[in-house]
Amino acid sequence: MKRRTTLLGGLSLAALAAMGTLAPQAASADTVTLRVASYAPAGNFVNDEIIAGFLDQVVADSEGTLAYQIFPGGTLGRNPAEQLRLVQDGVADIALILPSFTPGALDTYGVIEIPGLIHDPYEGSVALAEAFSAGLLPTPDRTHMLGVFSTDVNIVSLSSPIESLDALAGLRIRVVGRPQAEAVEFLGAVPTSGITSPETAEAVSRGTVDGAVMGPGALVAYRVSEVVHQHIRLPMGAPAMLLPMNENTWNRLSEPARAAFERHGGEVFAHFAGEIFARQAAHYMQVNLDMDGHSQLEVDDAAMARFTEGTRPIAASFADRGAEFGAVLESMNASLERLRAQ
Repeated sequence: MKRRTTLLGGLSLAALAAMGTLAPQAASADTVTLRVASYAPAGNFVNDEIIAGFLDQVVADSEGTLAYQIFPGGTLGRNPAEQLRLVQDGVADIALILPSFTPGALDTYGVIEIPGLIHDPYEGSVALAEAFSAGLLPTPDRTHMLGVFSTDVNIVSLSSPIESLDALAGLRIRVVGRPQAEAVEFLGAVPTSGITSPETAEAVSRGTVDGAVMGPGALVAYRVSEVVHQHIRLPMGAPAMLLPMNENTWNRLSEPARAAFERHGGEVFAHFAGEIFARQAAHYMQVNLDMDGHSQLEVDDAAMARFTEGTRPIAASFADRGAEFGAVLESMNASLERLRAQ
């Protein structure tokens, strides 16, 4: 893996072509049209607002040398675990990837999956980008990073309401990954793994589990919101997303195109993407709360402080994995402290 000290990167609904979403700018013979792979479905805000919104800015500043076409819904490859290979092999020029699908090589991006660390996608995106800019996070081989950002912060949602956090004891909660499992154990509940997102609604409905750790948007997308009735907004971590470009594609871009990516990239992109994701997260949280029979168990400052303190061993375990893990966690904590003080 390469390490870089500079992070590059940062649809309004553009016309949908038969195979993808085409930027509205007219392309000339000297224009490079970037093929953008996304496993997110057509119409998803990650495609339409974050990726296309970012690329619209870059194209506008490229002096007519860039255009792009988004291929949503896995058109260029449906398996989320294969998205990085698509861009490395040149099938796509840019791809949306989840580093959690590349175990080992990109594990340090898992810092924002630590429960209790980040509270919303905006601060997570900015802090992650600052860690990248400091050279603490890797760029995948044969790629040139355009942007990194945080997705929705996971929460705990239950099929039946409880009166206090103490009542979580013994409840079976669907989790993904060891950090979530350890946080659920701290709360006194029983972590249950091996249930995919599409399987979660049925698992809750059948009583296999009593609830799930998921983001508000995922609750709606996978119809889990139809079988849960209470939400506990404890910050249970969030997946990172990366937007890498094929290195050969980067090298053949014009100077105005590269300058445009520089201008709108790095921490600028993180602010842009983080604000959009935070707005969408708040929207979907409200969608859940507005559903019949849904409620929220309030988490006061004292309870949040206990949760933050109780999940510190999870962060310590992350840091103990190696010097690079400790360094990125230290950077994240410093960035988050500064952002919250502003």
